[in-house]
Amino acid sequence: MVVLSYAILTDRCSLSSKVQMRDKQLIRQLREEFQPKRLLPNLTMGLVATIIDAIYAISFAALIFSGVLSPYASTGIGLALLSVAITSIVIALTSSLSGMLTSLQEGPTAIVALTASLIVTQMPASASVSETLFTVMAAIVLINILTGIFCFVFGRLKLGNLPRFIPYPVVGGFLAGTGWLLAQGAISLMTDFPLDLAHLPQLFQPNHLIQWLPGLGFAILVLLVLRRYSHALITPGLILGAIALFYLILAVTHTSIATARTSGLFLDPFPEGGLWQPLPLAGFWQTDWQAIAAQTGKILTVPLITVLAVLLKSTGIELATKQDLDLNRELQAAGVANLVSGLSGGLIIGFQSLSLSTLSYAKVGIKSRMVGLFKALLCIMLLFAGGAIISYFPKPVLGGMLLFLGLDYLVEWLYDAWFKLPKLDYLMVALILVVIGAVGFLEGVAVGLVVAIVLFVINYSQVNVTKHILSGATYPSHAARSWQQRRLLQTEGNQIYILELQGFLFFGTANKLVEQIRLRLRQMPPVKSVVLSFQAVTGLDSSSVLSFSKLQQVAQQQQFNLIFTHVSPTIQRQLQQGGCLQDPFCQLFPDLDRGIEWCENQILEEIPQRRRRALPLALQLDDLFPNVDHVPTFMNYLEELVVEAGQALFQAGDAADALYLIETGEVTVWLELGSGQMRRLQSLGAGNLVGETEFFLQAPHQTSAITNQPSTLYCLSQAALQRLQQDHLEVAATFQKFVIRVVSDRLSSTYKEVTDLLK
Repeated sequence: MVVLSYAILTDRCSLSSKVQMRDKQLIRQLREEFQPKRLLPNLTMGLVATIIDAIYAISFAALIFSGVLSPYASTGIGLALLSVAITSIVIALTSSLSGMLTSLQEGPTAIVALTASLIVTQMPASASVSETLFTVMAAIVLINILTGIFCFVFGRLKLGNLPRFIPYPVVGGFLAGTGWLLAQGAISLMTDFPLDLAHLPQLFQPNHLIQWLPGLGFAILVLLVLRRYSHALITPGLILGAIALFYLILAVTHTSIATARTSGLFLDPFPEGGLWQPLPLAGFWQTDWQAIAAQTGKILTVPLITVLAVLLKSTGIELATKQDLDLNRELQAAGVANLVSGLSGGLIIGFQSLSLSTLSYAKVGIKSRMVGLFKALLCIMLLFAGGAIISYFPKPVLGGMLLFLGLDYLVEWLYDAWFKLPKLDYLMVALILVVIGAVGFLEGVAVGLVVAIVLFVINYSQVNVTKHILSGATYPSHAARSWQQRRLLQTEGNQIYILELQGFLFFGTANKLVEQIRLRLRQMPPVKSVVLSFQAVTGLDSSSVLSFSKLQQVAQQQQFNLIFTHVSPTIQRQLQQGGCLQDPFCQLFPDLDRGIEWCENQILEEIPQRRRRALPLALQLDDLFPNVDHVPTFMNYLEELVVEAGQALFQAGDAADALYLIETGEVTVWLELGSGQMRRLQSLGAGNLVGETEFFLQAPHQTSAITNQPSTLYCLSQAALQRLQQDHLEVAATFQKFVIRVVSDRLSSTYKEVTDLLK
């Protein structure tokens, strides 16, 4: 008990010590953050980020709460600022990069605004403004919550790389369409009527020109300046300059603010007090869920777009800051931020900002999480005290900033992309944009995906499905062959046509394969066997099975063998279901080596010499020595060995103190792989040499040689060779010429094999 009590007390003391150390470290970090040399840059960067994001928050909220909902614009702006504060706090504390800043995102906002406007138009005529407001807010809250859950689950399941498989032109078309929606919404914000063909004449009336033309000029100015210069203070400076110029024009023209407000140059006056005007929860009972359900497609689009945007921007931040980010953690951070924002009534999707984070971390050198917290604090202050200030914010400046975002996307993907993208990809971007503008957002993206898939199929069908084209003459099997048989197969091996296939086979690629084989059949020498290796094939579809059935019919008509090797169980089942592999002309083997061996045997079966019984080594050496009297002399220096199957002549690492000549039987040379497995390099039969290379190099063996069956061998030791050279130099020289010819022949075959593989 005493020992146990002491252990518990020790653990408690240890835990208490760790907590104290952690608290001390946190306090020390906070003290460092609030030192003037770090506090002032953090506050300055937080102020710059707040000004930029607050302007966008006001613009986005005004875009969503326009038309029928314009009386609630102040509520929308307050909820937008709340979104800024919440996302800034959560991501600042949870991001994998210290100093990560956030911004409200124009892409998802464009779809949210479109969804809100469609809900407004689809509400029953009897619906009150209050019912419309709460239906729109319920849809927005639902979008935020779904986006948060989707991002968090995506990151939790470590699926951060999946959206990167979306074709680049489809992403470009989506962004171009987003630009059009933002530009369309900006004009509607400044004129209070939708931008469409029906209202186009109204757009050019003098009383409306004054509403949107200054905003267009400001948007073009910002676009031109930011395309040429890059600095943190340019955007805030242009906004403040535009506001000052606006009020200067009012003063010079003696136009009162009331008159300007009547002309639609200001937002409607906000109620007295702050912008924090939370909606009563009881009001959500008025929600028209049918109107929301009608926009299901667009609602579900926002989470998908957000995941893609988070990953793209996080990757850009990695490159700009030269820091590795945990993309799955960034997704989870964005997910929690938008989930909390949605549950709190936040209005707009927000996540990691490429421009602000790069500016703070890489340009200014601020690597503190306090910047995001200061930004949130300033937004909260504006939320509770900024209503009166925002009501005097010129509409042309707000609309101009939205229009700038839209024009920026359009210029990037309609002008810059012309010089960067292949023309086919550019046409896809333009097509998606046209469909989005004429039909709808989802329809445009869907058309883009369909076109991308069709183009992919067309392009992939041009890929050569044949990885290597070989022949039996240059790519023999590792089976045991005599010297005469090997020479014969080198001459007749071109009758074996070997194709190593790759990739996924479908009708286009499989049909090209059939045509390639047909072309070879019309050439000389004639083909007796076509060997197909499926080792690098990932799969095939049902249409490609039809092509192989046609190939089987060709084999029947022209009397050649069709050999399938390395066929996976799935592909084998598909081929069998399609009627393949059920013909005498079709053969199936587990690997390419066995398939080529079978084809070689078919050639050798036609040669009477192959059926001749094994000869004694002395008779086999008659072809080696021109002077037959030298054969008995050479045999006197050899030692006969009779070995059983499975006996090792030598193993890797052994000293090469002897070479072996095979009279009868078979020996296989094995290479030991690092994983402990063995790979067959070659099987050698009667009349072959074993271990000659290391023998003459006097180097340790790199391989192992094991008999496959009872064999009779003759061994020539190093000592015996030295005696032979001293006593009978001419006999030794003849034998060495034979060894050189054997090695040269193997080297030549290897060279031809490598040449074929490199083609």
